[in-house]
Amino acid sequence: MNRRPLPMTPEEAGGPLDVILVTGDAYVDHPGWGVAAIGRWLQSHGFSVGVIAQPDWTSVEAFRALGKPRLFFGVTAGNMDSMVNRYTASRKLRSTDAYAPGGQVGQRPDRATIAYTGRCREAFPGTPVVAGGVEASLRRLAHFDFWQDRIRGSILLDAKADLLVYGMGERAILEIAQRLDAGRGIRACRDIAGTAWAAGAKDTLPEGPDVEEVPSLQECRSSGSAFNRLTMLMYRESNPHCGKTLVQRHGGRAIVQNRAAEPITTEMMDRLHELPYTHKPHTCYRQPVPALASIEGSVTVNRGCSGGCSFCALTIHQGKDVTSRSSESVLRELKEMTQRKGFKGIVSDLGGPTANMFHMKCNSEAANKVCRRVSCLHPVRCKHYGTDHGPYMELLRKARNLPGIRRVFVNSGIRYDLADTDPRFVEVLAAHHVQGQLSVAPEHAAGAALHQMRKPDIKYFTNFMERFKKANKDLGKEQFLVPYFQCAHPGVGPKETVELALYMKEQGLRPRQVQMFMPTPATLATAMYVSGIDPYTKKPVEVAKGRKERSRQRALLFYWKREEWPHVREALMTWGRADLIHHDGLVPPGPAYGAWDQRSRTMGGVRYDTHMGLKLERASASEESEESWEAVCS
Repeated sequence: MNRRPLPMTPEEAGGPLDVILVTGDAYVDHPGWGVAAIGRWLQSHGFSVGVIAQPDWTSVEAFRALGKPRLFFGVTAGNMDSMVNRYTASRKLRSTDAYAPGGQVGQRPDRATIAYTGRCREAFPGTPVVAGGVEASLRRLAHFDFWQDRIRGSILLDAKADLLVYGMGERAILEIAQRLDAGRGIRACRDIAGTAWAAGAKDTLPEGPDVEEVPSLQECRSSGSAFNRLTMLMYRESNPHCGKTLVQRHGGRAIVQNRAAEPITTEMMDRLHELPYTHKPHTCYRQPVPALASIEGSVTVNRGCSGGCSFCALTIHQGKDVTSRSSESVLRELKEMTQRKGFKGIVSDLGGPTANMFHMKCNSEAANKVCRRVSCLHPVRCKHYGTDHGPYMELLRKARNLPGIRRVFVNSGIRYDLADTDPRFVEVLAAHHVQGQLSVAPEHAAGAALHQMRKPDIKYFTNFMERFKKANKDLGKEQFLVPYFQCAHPGVGPKETVELALYMKEQGLRPRQVQMFMPTPATLATAMYVSGIDPYTKKPVEVAKGRKERSRQRALLFYWKREEWPHVREALMTWGRADLIHHDGLVPPGPAYGAWDQRSRTMGGVRYDTHMGLKLERASASEESEESWEAVCS
């Protein structure tokens, strides 16, 4: 098969295009890139598609490079929210961009969806512009902007897009293209599931029992409880089978969010991932795109997540229902992979957002159609949720026995509480599918913190850890768990942070990376960060805000690092836990000062506070790895 990437130049296009996709990422023709997946999906249904990747947003000419699209422009900031892509959890500029050639920063603007949409409208007035991707999806209604520290209105009004596709967009974007191709205008697409649109003063808003008016932008700005209610309703009405249309007032205008689109079927997902991708960056690039290295040699087997963690946008973006590919489709892709130039027989990952949710789903169709739960697993696992690991273990067995395949590793997230339901799974992983280290994300150890995070009790991680150690001992292997922990999440205060540090010391855990909570749009944790109140219990939650308190929590999770000892002592003394400063405690006696004090001295005595907007520092590589946070998490 002659595989060619989607065109990026008029010469490659060979004529006018039906749809032009604009993205903040370098174009890599791989299903892990949203713009490639959507472009190939439209192409497979008969539409011609081109890509404008990382255009110069200061000039309209960059948006005229492929001419005027016959149907519409599709705009996405890229695989990540542009603000998360550009800034760390400490609001510092990142030093690299994994989605740009050579990792070069500065290839996209802040809030890229807004900038790109405006230029598309300027380039060809009257041409419909459809916004999508994770940035637009999570900002479709009023949302908290961590970088401005305020509630912003829907991105639809700022970007002036004609339509917004939220969630995974294959169904919605195809229907938009088909309606426009049939001669219907963009306004005729306002009833499509999985879309949102901005109503003017003269537009008629939908009414009826299937419509819910949520707190207005003004109410959300003046009341944390109103913002909590908005977030709760977004989750409550996210079930495509029973969810309602949401209407939110923005002064004299309103945003209408149609019900969610149904997840694609297994057959559709098979087709999507078996389209003729090149699995390479476009040939115009002379430097590698770093993000490709992390997924090169990997195969996606599912999407969506039933976990519903408070800090994670997966449930609200990809959906609570997990869609899995057929084993036959995955094996066909693996066979095709063995024919790729340079393939050495190593499959780096066979997974998805949560690898061992492969073909796990609600076993009651009737219950699923009326379900309002945010999570199938928290606070207790739903009785209808299937936890059979058999299909995944059988897929792994077949994959590792394919001719041309030497090893198959699992580097995606593993849900260890689900692994607890199968007596064989951990042992199979340890025996065949671990590349020396296995990453898992317990996030915390304190029960109160885990409850707010919607994560399982720490006993499940401890049990998983013991099973993994025993399996490796029985196999005569030296393999390790790499746990990920998080600090400064709402509901985590000094007591919980100390409890986590003591658990880590007791278990001999020394994490190399710690994730500092970043309040990203549309998550339940962000609502708690803004309001200081649990949206469901209505009880106050402790929220660490400001550099000092967030830095103290981070320092304690590195209690074992000598260079962190002064910061740990300062935190313990401030929190009234100086009893832990001794030779058998968390840290030995010595000087105590905070990270911010040391930084001030090293910068000529001038304190630079990015939160107050005095100066923006560029993060060092070590700070990025310790403080970064993804918009879409595992």
